[in-house]
Amino acid sequence: MKPAAIHCFILALILVSLFSCKKEYSYEGGPPSSGYLIKDAANNCSLITVTGSYVVGKKLNDSNFLQVQVNITRPGSYTITTDNINGYSFASSGNFKDTGLQFLNLSANGMPLAIGTDLFTLRYDSSICQVQVDIQDTFVNVVQTSNPDYFPLAQDNRWVYDDLSYPGDSVIRTINGDTTINGVPYYVMNEYISFYPVTNKIDYRKAGSVYLEYAPVSIYTDALDYAPTIYNDLPFLKEDCHTGDTWYSNTFSGRVSLGIDVMLLRYLFHCTDADATVVINGKTFLHVIKMDMIPQVANPGENLVATGEIRTSYYAKGVGLIYKELFNGIRTHPELQIRSWLVN
Repeated sequence: MKPAAIHCFILALILVSLFSCKKEYSYEGGPPSSGYLIKDAANNCSLITVTGSYVVGKKLNDSNFLQVQVNITRPGSYTITTDNINGYSFASSGNFKDTGLQFLNLSANGMPLAIGTDLFTLRYDSSICQVQVDIQDTFVNVVQTSNPDYFPLAQDNRWVYDDLSYPGDSVIRTINGDTTINGVPYYVMNEYISFYPVTNKIDYRKAGSVYLEYAPVSIYTDALDYAPTIYNDLPFLKEDCHTGDTWYSNTFSGRVSLGIDVMLLRYLFHCTDADATVVINGKTFLHVIKMDMIPQVANPGENLVATGEIRTSYYAKGVGLIYKELFNGIRTHPELQIRSWLVN
């Protein structure tokens, strides 16, 4: 072989070797992120939250997930999965754009096949955590009701809730009388919050299959506060909705309290599950409607965009509101869960 040819051959081998040693990524999104799963002060994985009910033979849905906290030291793509145990597993993937503390929901997939306690292992980067998920044998303490309404409105109806924002306190809601607003009749609900204490008045009505609350429209978002206050109906629930159905409130326009700027506000209502099974305080509620309330804001002439807040409420047939939580754009905060009720 000629010297020039030998040199070319050696150079080719070197190039092949270099490129063959280059690290390849078998995922989308570019280089992987780095970081670790957050543990408590005792180095335990107690900060992982198991959400939803897990019952033998019931397919898991978007109400079933693990919420984990991770500290990101280098942005990039990630995939966090668990092993598949007893017919189901958890997973989440995406991209971290920033460093620091992040909250993730690992969605559940599958269906529990047997009762017991399942121990799942999570791995992110070089950190490992384990979490237990309890599987119920069958539906226990199933709530039986004859009232077909998902938000029963009648005189003297009463609901008592655990105040999850201030554990140990309670919220008591009672329908006491009625009123007329703009020629339309409403039921008056008094809401007593023991933490402050304070009693709020809330006006509700039902039109066909739609439940409406007459309220200061900016009360359900931190993005703006109208001044003067704007009142209107908010159609927060349709008892004949189907999973995936969406609808909107009216679009409101007014001056905000921090200046003379005018801003628009609208709420998107999303029925994320029209037939959920939810266990609250040891009681099983069947045929529950899960609703998301998503505020959207904009300057006049611009497209409305979501603020990042999501208020999720669960309504049980014959009972009404049984659970409520708020996602503030960073993490989910439980707010209320049903303790007892008296419905006429």
